[in-house]
Amino acid sequence: MIPLLIGSFLGLVALGGTIAIAMLLSAIVYVAAGGRAEWTTLALKVVTGLDSFPLLAVPFFILAGDLMNHAGITDALADLSAAIVGRIRGGLAHVNVVTGMLMAGISGSASADSAALTSVFVPAMEQAGYPRPFAAALSASAGAIGPIIPPSIFMVIFGALGNVSVGRLFLGGAVPGVLMGVSLMIYAYAVARRRGYGAMKERISVLGFLRRLRAAAFPLLIPVIIIGGIVGGVVTPTEAGVLGVAAILVVGTLITRRLSLSGIMAALRSTVYTLGAVMFIVGAANIFAWILGLERMGEQLSRFLLSVTSSPLVMLVLINLILLVLGCLLDALAMLIVLTPILVPVVVSLGIDPVHFGVVMVLNLTIGLLTPPFGVVMFISSAIARVSIPEFVAEGWPMILGLIIVLFLCVFAPGLVLALPRALMP
Repeated sequence: MIPLLIGSFLGLVALGGTIAIAMLLSAIVYVAAGGRAEWTTLALKVVTGLDSFPLLAVPFFILAGDLMNHAGITDALADLSAAIVGRIRGGLAHVNVVTGMLMAGISGSASADSAALTSVFVPAMEQAGYPRPFAAALSASAGAIGPIIPPSIFMVIFGALGNVSVGRLFLGGAVPGVLMGVSLMIYAYAVARRRGYGAMKERISVLGFLRRLRAAAFPLLIPVIIIGGIVGGVVTPTEAGVLGVAAILVVGTLITRRLSLSGIMAALRSTVYTLGAVMFIVGAANIFAWILGLERMGEQLSRFLLSVTSSPLVMLVLINLILLVLGCLLDALAMLIVLTPILVPVVVSLGIDPVHFGVVMVLNLTIGLLTPPFGVVMFISSAIARVSIPEFVAEGWPMILGLIIVLFLCVFAPGLVLALPRALMP
């Protein structure tokens, strides 16, 4: 029955169906053809897939990202980034990346971060002489750092499904996230030298820098509150998400004073739309993963992978190559939900630290958000910037290549991921 399930799923995707709909319909085909599941179980599994306390963190992190975009926090972080890196050649491109890294410490959502960065920086970069496709691709790539630098929605889901400490996953993503930003800045500098893009002309005095630092100080405290609370064992990831939202509300209403009631309502509406799509995928993927479990697909895949190699390093490389290919074709969130319960036992049996694997897997799937033909972040940035997908890909593929290099650096050097978790949460 597995060939029927997989075949119907791939056929529906090829016909243009969304991933969640394809998973649901293929599950219905499986049951109708006499599979081992019952009709009543399908609806039940949608509900049980969402009945998870750790998953309660997801709506709060999504809301944090939406509120951030209405509270003037993006502008405050961009001003501070300009004061730090604006005088480097290609200054506005570097400001884009650094702002993305700072925003990643607040929202944990690639979609929210890339939308904000594209809206803010594409017009400014175009006015400074950068092509719109380059600005859009850079904004999308910088936004993709969101799920890696803590907090991270993807890591919350991986931790819940793989029974892995979310706090350790958050800490493990810090260094790889910074490396992603560095790789983008190196490429931006090389492009700036080749194409003649200069530094930002505005000179910032010491007093001006301190003024911008003060404006961004409270927003920068938000990730400290979130990560510090989790690492210190004071709050759970779900409670940390609530704290993050509360902190942004305080900053936006009392400090920046740019978060109005209409802005809050707009953020809530956006969160509901996004959350509905995310939870639909989670529920559908849970049914799909459950059927795969019924058919012992996990055990079969585990035996196959272990028959190919017993080397932990070769296994990691093999899994990541497979994920890179699948990431071009399938939804990252659905892959995370379906594959995490299957792959975690395999890597743990080989002695691979699940925190190392979790961060690497999330980084891999995040790259898939940028790749054609189905990269969600690619579509978001292209639509906002009004550039075609071919134009986006032409400018973005070297950036994606740089992120892939960072991915395999983390594969071959696990200390890049595990140093902070071992030091702060032994």
